[in-house]
Amino acid sequence: MRRAHPPPGRTVARRAPRADDGAASAGAPSAGGTMGAVFVLESVWRPAAPTARVWSVLADPRFTWPDWWPGLTAGATHGVVGPDGLAAPGTWAHLRVRSPLGYALRFRLDLRETTAPSDGVAGRARLDVTGDLEGQADVTVADTPAGTPSAAEVRLLWQVSPGPPWFRAAATLAPAPLSWAHAHVMRAGERGLTTHLAPFAAR
Repeated sequence: MRRAHPPPGRTVARRAPRADDGAASAGAPSAGGTMGAVFVLESVWRPAAPTARVWSVLADPRFTWPDWWPGLTAGATHGVVGPDGLAAPGTWAHLRVRSPLGYALRFRLDLRETTAPSDGVAGRARLDVTGDLEGQADVTVADTPAGTPSAAEVRLLWQVSPGPPWFRAAATLAPAPLSWAHAHVMRAGERGLTTHLAPFAAR
């Protein structure tokens, strides 16, 4: 059965099986050893702006996400500019995200693959995640189904394992508060992006 996506504005979290198997052979980090279990965190955003405009903001090689995402700050960044003027593979950023529970996570995103949206085909970016979170992130941007009030849909999928021992322990003993904190951070990102894109909102 095909897995259902979360409704717009919602984040769902689930724990994936430990896998020293196909995921590792496909290039994903192993969830065995000291890494702990893999958590799958999926969010859907629907900013009311054209798909191309949403993509241009998310794929800005200057990595401007902290300009509109509350609680997210960037340290060192390195942008590789592709022929379209947007981020190309090799782009990376060191990030710090502040949790509503009081802790902060530090991690690095490395852009591995990217394809811009075109002619109704979704744009997609795949990123490697290292640091306090280890795994992969997948971002897709596409037109929303006909008849919906917004013009773009953003799906953000994190498949990550907690890195530090304290974080692994918390994820094992109290996963629900951590899932709530992730959802809170993602909602803040959606609100920030929507506000940032308001001048370009679909009419």
